[in-house]
Amino acid sequence: MTKPAEILVVDDEMGIREGCKRALSRLGYAVDLAEDGAVGFRKVQEKQYDLILMDLMMPGIGGLDLIKKVHDIDPEIIIVVITGYATIETAVEATKRGAYDYLPKPFAPETLAVLVKRGLEKRELRLEAQRLHHERDQRLLELAGEKSRLRTIIGCMADGVLVTNLERQLVLWNAAAVKMLRLSGTDEPGRPLSHYVKAPSINEALQNVLSSKDAGLAMISQEIRLEDPELVLMAQMAPVRDEAGTLLGAVTVLRDITKLKEIEKIKSQFVSMVAHELRSPLAAIEGWLDVVLSGAAGDDERKKEAWLERAKERAHSLLALVNDLLEISKIEAGKVALKMESVQVADIIRKLVDFLKPEADRKALSFTIQMPEALPTVQADVQDMEKLFTNLISNAIKYNVDKGSVTIEATVDAQYVGFHVRDTGIGMAPEHLPRIFDDFFRIEDKRTSKISGTGLGLTIAKKIVDSHFGHLEVKSRPDQGSTFSVYLPYQKRTK
Repeated sequence: MTKPAEILVVDDEMGIREGCKRALSRLGYAVDLAEDGAVGFRKVQEKQYDLILMDLMMPGIGGLDLIKKVHDIDPEIIIVVITGYATIETAVEATKRGAYDYLPKPFAPETLAVLVKRGLEKRELRLEAQRLHHERDQRLLELAGEKSRLRTIIGCMADGVLVTNLERQLVLWNAAAVKMLRLSGTDEPGRPLSHYVKAPSINEALQNVLSSKDAGLAMISQEIRLEDPELVLMAQMAPVRDEAGTLLGAVTVLRDITKLKEIEKIKSQFVSMVAHELRSPLAAIEGWLDVVLSGAAGDDERKKEAWLERAKERAHSLLALVNDLLEISKIEAGKVALKMESVQVADIIRKLVDFLKPEADRKALSFTIQMPEALPTVQADVQDMEKLFTNLISNAIKYNVDKGSVTIEATVDAQYVGFHVRDTGIGMAPEHLPRIFDDFFRIEDKRTSKISGTGLGLTIAKKIVDSHFGHLEVKSRPDQGSTFSVYLPYQKRTK
């Protein structure tokens, strides 16, 4: 059986109150009475009513003030003003305050019945619309509390997932989104998306998705940058619809592309540097060949030979640069197959010193090798060790002063065998040390301008040491030489 509508009559005239009650009770309504505004307001606080008939002119709380107080408790209550002082002004004012309609006194029971029926139908429509609206929002809000397979899948995703309802409230997220957005443990779903993501672009995209009238809208992709923390995210946002096509909200998938952006930037800088480094030797080769072909040397074969020799030198440096670039590319791509074996690095260093001795003799350099006989072996690739120490010893020779010295020492601690290449050369300023392992970095001054090099030797050396799980350190001071220390892990012999 349907519950009868609850009606409250608030009027200081007993005759009006009783008359309304008799007329409405016969129609099956439940009717309560209040003799003034204060009593009426107290009854509204104690009980929920569907419709209120109230007089405007009452002692204490007047009708206009009572309208506001009632609607503060329940905005959907239908209020009909009954008054013997009905004017256009009072009707307009009552409507502004939220009254549904007004009924001038005196009135016939039939008129009252029609107006009450219409008002109750209006309330029913309001409540139904409110219920439907609430149910629609609850469909997404309930997702936050469900322990379903879908939630498990979303929680395991590496990409961040955010789900918002039509009110732009964030109702669901996963652990990846919490990590990306640096949300705290006290943050909970329920607030607008803009509270969690301080990026205007993503909130504009959400506005476009939720306000779009295009039922065919599938996805909006938006790159967003967060200053705190410094992140670059790719946000892909799509509408969420039910089976009937009704828009329920939006889902946003966040992918952290910060490292990809950094790689793109580095790649662009690398291409620019390579182009610059290749252009200089190629231009020099072309210049010397043009001089030879122009016939400027005439019949002087010595001049032609000298010019061609210079072109050959630049071609040699260009070939060295290309080889170094290919070596770095192989290492970074993981295409270098390391043949790991037990290696006595001291033997490799001694052979390299003998090989590079003629180059050192041209500068009258002295070599000192201080390495214990019983150094532990390391697991390493022989060819990589040769490349590594060729770079370091060659640099110690090239950047040394005439009649200087090169000292190579070995040390052993609990985990690493250390090899230290020390020279008495020109050294480096402290501000240059953090960059010496960067691609193409070379210190440009008068003393280094005539020393050939690709600027990639130390880069390759660093990558080789890293691939062998070691570390490379440098100490240097201007005019006091440099020391490069290679630390490689070794395994202790078990008895």
